[in-house]
Amino acid sequence: VRPALDAGRHVVSDRSVYSTLAYQGFGRGLPIDDVRSINAWAIGSTWPDLVILLTVPPEVTARRMAKRDLDRFELAGDDFHARVDDGFATMAAADPERWVTIDASGDKQLVTTQIRDAVRDRLGI
Repeated sequence: VRPALDAGRHVVSDRSVYSTLAYQGFGRGLPIDDVRSINAWAIGSTWPDLVILLTVPPEVTARRMAKRDLDRFELAGDDFHARVDDGFATMAAADPERWVTIDASGDKQLVTTQIRDAVRDRLGI
C-alpha cells in the first residue's frame, strides 16, 4: 500500500485496520487500545483517508447469509455480530470526516452510485 501511495496512486481495499478493530476489539472483546496500537505499528500509521461503511438491518443480513456457505466469523452468532456492528458504528461516529455510512439494504445500483459519489466527492472530481 505505502509504495502505491508514495507513487501518487489510489488504493482501494475491501478490508482495513478498522475491520480488525471491529472484529477483534469490539467483537471478540480484546482491548481496543492494544489492537489499535499493534495495528498502527503494523501499517506504519498508514490509515485510510476514506472508509465506506455499508450497513444493513439484521433481517436483511440474515436473508442474504442464508444463501451462502458461512465462514467462522459468519458463524460466530448474533451477539458477536451485534458487537461488531456497534464497533463499526462507534468508529464511524467518532471520525465522521473519514467515514461515510451508506445503507446497503436496497437496490445494488443505488448503493453503487452512492459509493461512487462518496469517492468522487472525497477525490474532488
